[in-house]
Amino acid sequence: MEWVFPLSPVAASRPRVSRHGAYFTGPYKQFRKDMAEFCNDTFTDWEPLEYLLTVDLGLYIRQPKKTKLLVPRADNDNFEKAVWDSLNGHLWVDDTQIVENHTIKQWAEKGEDGYFIIGVSKYEFT
Repeated sequence: MEWVFPLSPVAASRPRVSRHGAYFTGPYKQFRKDMAEFCNDTFTDWEPLEYLLTVDLGLYIRQPKKTKLLVPRADNDNFEKAVWDSLNGHLWVDDTQIVENHTIKQWAEKGEDGYFIIGVSKYEFT
């Protein structure tokens, strides 16, 4: 199974903590909000997967107008955390079901908005 998400991937940030609790700020907060709306619209008749999973994730990050970097700077695991957590209860029950994964990050084509593609299959014990 494969899905394309027309949202620019954002690396998860650390939550801020105050006496009122923990919260997120900036682009990651907006990404979580956008993902929740997209998932609520996309997975309306979908029952979250309950088995162990193998996940392939392709991240295509919007390229800045000028950069010397060959690939986006943020770590893969921070991008993964943002995506995995936002799909909990929508695509799968919980991201602890992910046993195996492969992630690639790269720039989207110049001038193209960011997006990501996720492929999910049942994990097969070897």
